[in-house]
Amino acid sequence: MRLLIADDDDYTREGLKESIDWEQYGIHDVLLAGDGAEALRMCTVHRPNIVLTDIRMPKLNGIEFAEKLSLKSPGSILIFMSGYMDVEYLRSAIKLSAVEYIEKPIKLADVEQAILKSVRALEEKQAQSSVYKQKNELVRQKLAGLLCDEHADSEELLRLCQETGFPPYKRYISFIVKAPSSDLTSIIGDWRGYGIEAIGEQLDRKLCFIIVACQNDEYKQLYSIIDRWLSKNGACTVAIGEEANGMNAIPDSFRTARRALDRSFYEPDVRCLRSNTVEDTGGNDWYNGALPAFYKLSKDNPEGLSEWLAELFASMRRKRYPAKDKAVALLDTMAHSLLGDNRKLVETLANEHGFAEAGHYLKKCETLDNAELFMHAVLSVWMEEKRQSSGYSRLVQEVMSYVAANYRSIDLDLTMIAGHMHLSTSYLGKLFKEETGTSIKQYISDYRIDLAKKLVENEQYKMHTIAELCGFASASYFVKVFKAATDLSPMQYRKKS
Repeated sequence: MRLLIADDDDYTREGLKESIDWEQYGIHDVLLAGDGAEALRMCTVHRPNIVLTDIRMPKLNGIEFAEKLSLKSPGSILIFMSGYMDVEYLRSAIKLSAVEYIEKPIKLADVEQAILKSVRALEEKQAQSSVYKQKNELVRQKLAGLLCDEHADSEELLRLCQETGFPPYKRYISFIVKAPSSDLTSIIGDWRGYGIEAIGEQLDRKLCFIIVACQNDEYKQLYSIIDRWLSKNGACTVAIGEEANGMNAIPDSFRTARRALDRSFYEPDVRCLRSNTVEDTGGNDWYNGALPAFYKLSKDNPEGLSEWLAELFASMRRKRYPAKDKAVALLDTMAHSLLGDNRKLVETLANEHGFAEAGHYLKKCETLDNAELFMHAVLSVWMEEKRQSSGYSRLVQEVMSYVAANYRSIDLDLTMIAGHMHLSTSYLGKLFKEETGTSIKQYISDYRIDLAKKLVENEQYKMHTIAELCGFASASYFVKVFKAATDLSPMQYRKKS
């Protein structure tokens, strides 16, 4: 806090400054003025929190100075000092809301008590102001959210505009700011710093929706400000919606800002995005035919899927179509058809390719490049398993698929599989052994051990977790089987890896 002492007596001014430990009251800057005019000039520039002023001063007496001070620095708190106990002066001081009136000759204890009272009054005022600002900001966020809703009540919007001071009869433009970790308060503060009236709503951890109100001649300036802001915030992207001529058009502006943001899926390096007002429907036939073509290839010519998938992504880049949600839904359907319920493939994706939570990856994917990497990884693990099972009869392949889907069940055995396939255990066991050279029991064990090896290499998995994930009845049994298969305990295998 800052304090000004105004007194024409040098001894009083200097004495007060040197005699009081101002920092204990949170005051770190003490200014001095020798007359009322000088005091007013200093208050205009420095805006002190507390003013300790004599009433009788040359050029401008304390009462005149105080009256002008209320215009120049309205937030300053006054403390009067005077040796003249004049009734009229006292009445004037009371009208000017002086916190305290100190009689001369001055006693330091009186001054300190008056300073303490002023500091507490300031703190209370600041606390009230902070609460008001927080409440006002929450109301402004509510208003921003309602302005996106085409069904919002117009009277409620006008009431909130009046309550928050946001202009209700202007032209508007909305945009979405995308950042690694967006901070609505900071972003709104930046725009208000440019002299632009702005409100907003936090959409999620990375996205903020901003609405700005402007005059007709301010649009060009607004776009240049966006460019300037982006140059200072290198990790951010801004998606701009259509201009809205009135509050009832803001929902459309918000939708087009969303559409513009979706373009970052195809153009991740473009930091200022605008929505195309005309929908691209030229690729509908291509889009509608993509999924049937994928299913046909995966059945009739799996080896051709990799090349087909590369051309699919190349085509999506050329067309920048379909919209992000359609693209993700299409790719997600393809990935699900390859992965199915095969937990081994999902675990392989996580451990060998780094794609954890494969079932949700595409929905969280932010760029087409990342989606392509994921889809090729899915295809790779699917093809590898297909190659391993190729050359076998349909029944043997069905056994392998059943094991891949149910290996986590501790009850998985020949009897369970034969029951599922409605075959006798002796016939199925013999057929499997003849074609693969191993028993179904051994195949299940090898399948679990192969998966367990990958999980053991990852230090984040505890042994009891691996045992559960791989279908072993207990951690101790898992360790026993693992050592029998590898000649190493799981911990020894992890250290060796």
